[in-house]
Amino acid sequence: LESRLSHLASSNTDLSCRLVQSEEEKLKISKEFVEEKIQTNKIREQFEEELFELKNKVSGYLNIISDLELQRQRLQGELQAAEARLKVGENLTQEYTALKENYRTLTQAHDRELVQSEELGAELLALARAQDALHRQLEEQQHSVKTTTQDLHGELDRVRALISRMSLNRLLGNQDEIKNMLEKMKGTYEEQQKKLEEKVIHVLLFIPLQLEEDNSKLQLKLKELNEEYRARLLCYLQDLTVSNGGNKMKKFVDNMLQDVRSSYRTREEQLASAARSYKKRLQRVTNTHHTLLIAYRAQREQIVAKPECGLNPGPPEGTFSLDPSELRDETEKELQNLRQDKARLEAQLQEAQDQVEQICEESMADISKQLKDITESSLERALLITRATVAEAQVSELQDYIDNHLARYKQEINNLHRRHGIEEAQRSQSAHSSLL
Repeated sequence: LESRLSHLASSNTDLSCRLVQSEEEKLKISKEFVEEKIQTNKIREQFEEELFELKNKVSGYLNIISDLELQRQRLQGELQAAEARLKVGENLTQEYTALKENYRTLTQAHDRELVQSEELGAELLALARAQDALHRQLEEQQHSVKTTTQDLHGELDRVRALISRMSLNRLLGNQDEIKNMLEKMKGTYEEQQKKLEEKVIHVLLFIPLQLEEDNSKLQLKLKELNEEYRARLLCYLQDLTVSNGGNKMKKFVDNMLQDVRSSYRTREEQLASAARSYKKRLQRVTNTHHTLLIAYRAQREQIVAKPECGLNPGPPEGTFSLDPSELRDETEKELQNLRQDKARLEAQLQEAQDQVEQICEESMADISKQLKDITESSLERALLITRATVAEAQVSELQDYIDNHLARYKQEINNLHRRHGIEEAQRSQSAHSSLL
């Protein structure tokens, strides 16, 4: 028993030692487990941080890719625009060369026309000389007619001298012969005059018609030569592009392109300056119209405020308002003013409601008064809202009345100024007479 007890005691001590060792091992294992867990948490946090950084990098790369894609699209658009501009430049070079050659051909045609005009001038000079010769012939014929008439007068004098020696029948026969001769001479003179006039008219009408026909023929020929020259120029440019020695031509084309671009640039600047001046002028016109509307509004309010004058205040100012597209800024200002009035009235309404809630216990009279103010302000607010909506609806409808009523508006303003001046003059005269 003692041995067993000693054995049990020793085994008990061994068990206790083992239990202590097992507890220590458990503690070590738990400590290692905790350390491993901490390590895994650290690794997980590091992994999450790396994953977050990678996601940020991926998003940054995606943004960079989208930016690059946008830049690529923009560059493609610029490339297409550059290609289009290059094509336009090539077309412009072709047109420029065609225009240059056309200018040369036109100068040559102009020189030819100058030569023809000189020839025509020489022909006209010859015709003028011929006309002068015809006038001289006419003068000579008139002179001959005058001499013949003088001779006839001499014959008549001789006939008068022979009246006493000739019978009455013979005298009458001689007078009839003289009258017949005079009528024949007048007829020949009138026929020659008509022939000369017809010849001059024919010459004067034939020359412009011939010139117009020659001009139309030259224009048709010029058009055909232009088309033929364009075709030859295209073939020539194609041959130059195919050949190797096209450096000089390239420089020449580049110079022409630069000239054309500079001319187009100057034209664009001119158009831009014209557009700016047009905008400034339009702004000045709108400002003038706005000031006229303000003056008309003030004058109309003065006339309405004085009904004893008996003057017609005229139509409302909305009749002469411009289109919303033309006066967008002014309508926006008016709407903004209406919105501010609305907000102010709402604030006043809220203050009135607060005052009513504060003094509802004091007196019913004050409550009724405040309720009256609230109703008036709400009616005014509703009136302003309706006016704003009506104004917004009428702004688009009243544009058609401007052109029809602007002259009437100016005439009425002039009449009002005239009447006002007459009334002022009458008042001053009456005051002066009363003082006297």
